[in-house]
Amino acid sequence: MTFTCAAAGFFVFACNAPDPMPAAARFCETAALIRYSAQDTTETRRQLRVANAKFRAVCGEGRP
Repeated sequence: MTFTCAAAGFFVFACNAPDPMPAAARFCETAALIRYSAQDTTETRRQLRVANAKFRAVCGEGRP
């Protein structure tokens, strides 16, 4: 594990440990498939299908 630190002279201002979880894993923990309603417009449904396709590509079929 590599730490990233900012320092000036003898003073250390901040150290950061690398994030152990990749961004895609964090996204899949918090995101879900989006459902649309009968009141949604055609354009809204198209946008939801695109968003859901991206979710499936990154996370698989997703949670129920």
